Amino acid sequence: MYHCNVCLYLIGEQKNLFEVIKNAEPLPHYTHEYVESSKPEKALMEKGDIIVVDMQGLDAKETLGSLLANKKETANLIVLADKEQTDLLMGEDLSAVTDIWTMPMSEKEMGFRFLKLQETHKMGSDFWQTRNYLDSMINSVPHMIWYKDKEGAHMKVNNFFCKTVNKTMEQIEGRGHYYIWDLDPEEYAKGEFICMESEFEVMEKRETCVFDEDVKIGDEMRKLTTYKSPLFDLDGSVMGTVGVALDVTQLRLYEQMLIKNANTDALTGLYNRRYVYEYIEGMDDNHITVFGIDLDNFKTINDVYGHQEGDKALVLAAKVLQECMSEDLVARIGGDEFMVIMLGEREPQDIEIVRKKIEKELDEAFSKEENLQKISASVGAAHSDKGKEGFDELVGMADEFMYREKQQKKERNGAVPR
Repeated sequence: MYHCNVCLYLIGEQKNLFEVIKNAEPLPHYTHEYVESSKPEKALMEKGDIIVVDMQGLDAKETLGSLLANKKETANLIVLADKEQTDLLMGEDLSAVTDIWTMPMSEKEMGFRFLKLQETHKMGSDFWQTRNYLDSMINSVPHMIWYKDKEGAHMKVNNFFCKTVNKTMEQIEGRGHYYIWDLDPEEYAKGEFICMESEFEVMEKRETCVFDEDVKIGDEMRKLTTYKSPLFDLDGSVMGTVGVALDVTQLRLYEQMLIKNANTDALTGLYNRRYVYEYIEGMDDNHITVFGIDLDNFKTINDVYGHQEGDKALVLAAKVLQECMSEDLVARIGGDEFMVIMLGEREPQDIEIVRKKIEKELDEAFSKEENLQKISASVGAAHSDKGKEGFDELVGMADEFMYREKQQKKERNGAVPR
């Protein structure tokens, strides 16, 4: 809470009435300091926060002119004048005069008027404190805060808002969205409406609403989460809105990165086993074809040439599968095992054509790499119309097919089946 020391400058000969002022109890958070003189003194005029001048025995116009010329701009000026002097002063510029108290005046009336003067002065201090609280709070927040009227003109913003749009408060005050965000005419016609659309919703609902909005800041688009609330007038009508915007661009990118890391294989960039089951759980199609793929002689490559060449083989396999099965889900489900999921009803002969295509594309790709020529692909396939309920069984059928292919290759090459 603030503390305010008020210097009261008492001018004139009304000693009894001035004693009433000097004996008045200061209001809470206030202390009083008194200085006096029979006639206005420049040094004291410059010091006084509240100046009470008794015009009795003084030239009213001359005294008023001296006071207006030398008092502090914020000082309250109270003029004590009789009826004749008051009428004389009515022809002067009294805009800087707080009040004129007509004399003669009883001590009780003086006490009452001085109490009201204190309350008015305190009201100004309370207003200053409230504004100071508000400004300190909104200017310490690292988010954009603004107040708008019903037409969308910005009436007040915080420092972070100014920094974001690279404009001063004076430049922003009273201006609309298009000017503040430096939009060209086409962007203005589109963007201003979009921005005001959310303002209209808030004013219509008369409650706080949350929006996700894309705003162009400089040369880049930023994602904002905005909280907008209605501002109510004295009669209860909506007179505008107040908004707070959180720049969530990096947060959204981070969320996307987390989702990607959770759902993809770090080496190949393909989907992982976890995502495969999430994908199957969320699909509506009952017709599923699964292709199970295993790399033959992959362990030999690792043993002979090292894991670097093994990783190269896995990355190459992922690239080939993504290119030849670009319309379908491709996943690495572990080690040198891959899976392709194709949705939609298929004839057996069509599935076999795709299976052989996958095998051929992989074998040709490995044959072109010096250290990977011993690798080939065994591909199994299985189709079901049971949807996700029969998915595990379908995967097992594709694996059985793939292992039969692997065994047949070993037999054709003269290897002992294992």
